[in-house]
This record gives sequence, structure tokens and C-alpha cells, in this order.
Amino acid sequence: MKNIHVPKKLLALVIILLVSYYFVHRQFNLTFDQIESIVNSVGIFAPLVYALVLFCGLVIPFNPISDLITVNVAAFLFKPEVSILATFFAHTGSLVVNYIVARIFGEKIMRILVHKEASIFFDRFGNKVTPKSIFYLRFLLPITAIGIDIVTYLAAMRRIRFSTFYCVSIIPWTLISIIYFYSTNFLKNQSLMLFFVPAVLLILVPSVVILWRRHIARLIPNFFERE
Repeated sequence: MKNIHVPKKLLALVIILLVSYYFVHRQFNLTFDQIESIVNSVGIFAPLVYALVLFCGLVIPFNPISDLITVNVAAFLFKPEVSILATFFAHTGSLVVNYIVARIFGEKIMRILVHKEASIFFDRFGNKVTPKSIFYLRFLLPITAIGIDIVTYLAAMRRIRFSTFYCVSIIPWTLISIIYFYSTNFLKNQSLMLFFVPAVLLILVPSVVILWRRHIARLIPNFFERE
């Protein structure tokens, strides 16, 4: 098995970004109560403000607004149908903007930020991005929560047709929204202690399933090699 060589400059860049992201969130991160106050302050326009806040959280890299807290606020304040519709518009807007930005500036930004060798590394990784892989990756919510929608950037740099990219992105996200908002609405009426359970499960379960499938896929070839 070949050892995967990760360029030191790339590793240092990732560490710097993670540390910076941590300190920015410690200094400026908005709490549940703060986001709830902002959304509630505009009355009947609250769903629009929620959609705008979520849109900004998905579009602006490494911003101090937690997407998880934002959708929790919507689940707490609005009916499921309103939350799902507002979230759909926020997701659609973010997919359009991130795709356009990545098509125009993605490769240039990559070449500026990383060493040439690292660019080749990203090119090889990007070649694995297909409509099927995007569909599955959209169920892994932590990938979007790292501060930048890397899946959209790679898809745009691969020149995947936007209509295809949009469908394989919005369908999983909408399914997650439907499950999340209806389940939180049911549980908050039972007990507020259970309010955050759906969010935890929607983050953990897809990650565990995909990691388990990868583990099984590795075991099967190894089994036949021993035979």
C-alpha cells in the first residue's frame, strides 16, 4: 500500500485555518438566544431573516454564525412547513452563489493559497467528485459546517453541470430538513430535553453509516486476497 504524502505547507495551512476558526468563534460566535432575538425582532418577516442568516452562514467562509444553532432557532420558533420552505430558499441561494464563485475564482484562489504540489493533490481529489458522490456527501452535514462548502467548490471546479449538481445537492438537504423540522416539532411538544436529539442523530447516523460502508468495502478485498 502506498503512503499518501501530504505537503507540509498544506498541512500547516489547514492547522492555521482551524486555529483561526476556533478563536474567531470564541470571540464572536452568536449564541442561540442572540440569534433568536435577531430573528424574532422583525415580527412577520422572521422567516425571511432566518433564511438570510442561514444563507450568509452557508456562503461566507468561516463566519461566526453557527448553521446548527440557526436551524435550531427556526425549529423552535416556526411551524415545520415554514422552516422547511425558508431553509429550501436559503439552501438554493447558497448553492447558486457558491457555485458561481467557485467557477470564477475557485481555481485561482486555490493556486494562490497552496503550493503547486498541493494543487495537484486537490486536482486528484476533485476527480473523485461525481454527482453520485455529491449526493451521498450532502448527508454528511459536518462537511458543510467546517466553514466552507468544499463540495460545491470541487463540483464547480470539475465543471459538473449546475442543474445536475443542484438536484443531487438540494434533494438530500431537503429530505434532511423535512425529517429534522417535523421531528423537532414533535419532540419539543413532548419535552424540551429532547429538542436537540434529531440534530445529533442527523449528524452522527449518516457519518457512521458511510464510514461503516467504507470499512466493509476494505474488508472484502482483503478477505479475497487472503484466499
